[in-house]
Amino acid sequence: MRPLTLSMALAIAILVGCAGTSDVSLTPPPTLTDTPLIYPSSTPTPQRAPLLRIAIFGEATTTNVWALFDEAGANYWNYVTQASYWPRLYQLAPPSLDFEPATAKGMPSPLICGADFCTATVTLQPNLTWTNGSPFTAEDVAFTVNTSLQFRLALNWQQAYNPKLLDHVKAQDGTTVKYYFKGMPTVADWQFGALQGPIVNQAYWQPRIDDAVSLLPDENLLPTIQELEREFDDLQTQVDDLNFSLNTMAPASTVYQDTSKKAIRFQEELNSIANKIDKYRAEYESKLLEAREALFVLANANEPTLGAWRFSSRIDDQFENLANLGTPFGDPWFDRVRYITYPNELAAVQALENNEVDLILIPDGLLELSISLLENIPSITLSRTTSHSVRFLAFNHTNPYLAKPALHQALACMIDLNVLSEKLGDNTAPLPGFVLDDPWRAEENSLPCTGVTKDIRLEHAVAILKGAGYSWNLEPAPNSAGTNFSHPDGNTMPGFTLLVSEDDPLRVKAVKYIAQQANLLGLSLEVHQSDPDDLLYSVYGSGDYDLALLGWHLSTYPSYLCDWFTPANQNPFAYNGSKLNAECESWNATSDLDKAKNHVVEIQSILMQDLPIIPLYAAVHTDFYQNIYYPFDDILDGLSRLYGAPTLAIPIN
Repeated sequence: MRPLTLSMALAIAILVGCAGTSDVSLTPPPTLTDTPLIYPSSTPTPQRAPLLRIAIFGEATTTNVWALFDEAGANYWNYVTQASYWPRLYQLAPPSLDFEPATAKGMPSPLICGADFCTATVTLQPNLTWTNGSPFTAEDVAFTVNTSLQFRLALNWQQAYNPKLLDHVKAQDGTTVKYYFKGMPTVADWQFGALQGPIVNQAYWQPRIDDAVSLLPDENLLPTIQELEREFDDLQTQVDDLNFSLNTMAPASTVYQDTSKKAIRFQEELNSIANKIDKYRAEYESKLLEAREALFVLANANEPTLGAWRFSSRIDDQFENLANLGTPFGDPWFDRVRYITYPNELAAVQALENNEVDLILIPDGLLELSISLLENIPSITLSRTTSHSVRFLAFNHTNPYLAKPALHQALACMIDLNVLSEKLGDNTAPLPGFVLDDPWRAEENSLPCTGVTKDIRLEHAVAILKGAGYSWNLEPAPNSAGTNFSHPDGNTMPGFTLLVSEDDPLRVKAVKYIAQQANLLGLSLEVHQSDPDDLLYSVYGSGDYDLALLGWHLSTYPSYLCDWFTPANQNPFAYNGSKLNAECESWNATSDLDKAKNHVVEIQSILMQDLPIIPLYAAVHTDFYQNIYYPFDDILDGLSRLYGAPTLAIPIN
């Protein structure tokens, strides 16, 4: 049976605080390798089909690979049509997103740190060839990585090949690549970074980039800037020390006068160094920008590729790819895939109704009107999947009345996520935890009171609070709210405000339910609908809030678990979890994937105990397609995450 794969994902950035929207990360999709096909029992073994038709809503430009994965060519529709052209060493296999070899053979060697570098090697599969028949070699890998570092390319390139950490790569022989890091990389830098970056054909590109290379800044300019910055920092420390010491001296004393003169002289030197840094930095950035622009406009006609698809044609509103058979990424079931651009969603819906397309691809899912037009047509498949666009209830821990985990646990008991989702409708699904993706999710962790009845939820919530020292004049009961709810210190609990974006009706509905459930406990929450920008400033700027309903788009690699809460990051919730901080430090100090997963499981356990934010619900993504099916039931973010998954689409013959 043929293996099925797509090009793999780079690290996905966390998109924070989007009010009522969810952005799509511009990164290549996960992949599937050696996954057995799941055929519907009523469907015979499929035969190859000539054409897969996908409706899209934006123009795809045939930019070259250097611009495509940089900001210059960053465009969802460009990735939809072209991201699968180039190979990677490793990939993430949907639907479980397991990390596995693609063009690599086996796993990379362990990282070993010496005096100068931390190094590891990767062995390539033998006998792989580009579309022009030339061999795929370690030289291709080294050339790609070193070129990205040389031009300090941004966005996806930098997510994979970060010049702050990755120094260079060497080809030890035809199939062995050696990576040289400036320090020990994390799993984010290694397995989810450098090992999943795109790779290009050296023989094609090296002679073409010579003119762009000649425009790069002098290679000594950046080290000069870095040395000046170190000198600036050292001198700034001395100036600060001198200025501080002046505060301890008598202004009329000789030592004060001498110290003051020295401080003035050092400050003048500091200003001179700052001017040099500004001058050299401007020269460096100008040269780098000029070189990148020259790189991004290079023609790419007949470029050799090594992905599941290769370019065929782009005419007017149609972009077409040909299946590239015999690659490590599997043979598509279709000979061609055609992307047809429609002016709006309704036009695409009509095209699907008329059997003019097989799939509508839209990043944020279809509108309710489109769903109503399509959901009752027997020949069209409706697929609803949970997305990474999630909502949490956040507490401001600077308020001592809101900082106790027992209060969070009790409130989580009172919030029945299934009831909440029913109130919000088909566009949401309960959010059972802090991580959604299989490789990282701790399945054994669950929110308090999961799966129990309404009355038992209240009983458990009251028991949690009483066990932590909270009290009432009259305890909450199924038919009556608690009265005179008091903190363990004996003071009556004050009322609190719960902020929510006024632009999102679903969030407004959610907080009204949350406030109602809190009031049953005797906890007074007053809902304040706020302008989205004002809400974000209250949480991430001034810190002037009690509780807030917040939204994020979670990344596949769950670095956000530490980004949200550790002192080294923004930590807008002022949550102080020493156990969490220790786990985050250990996680960020390992390049071992299994150890990293263990740390992430433990972090989820800590968060589930303290609940500094309470998971509420996730947006649901809706897909419609016909004439095809896929070898998985569903995948987070739906088919838009896989850019339509043309390699995985199976024809219904």
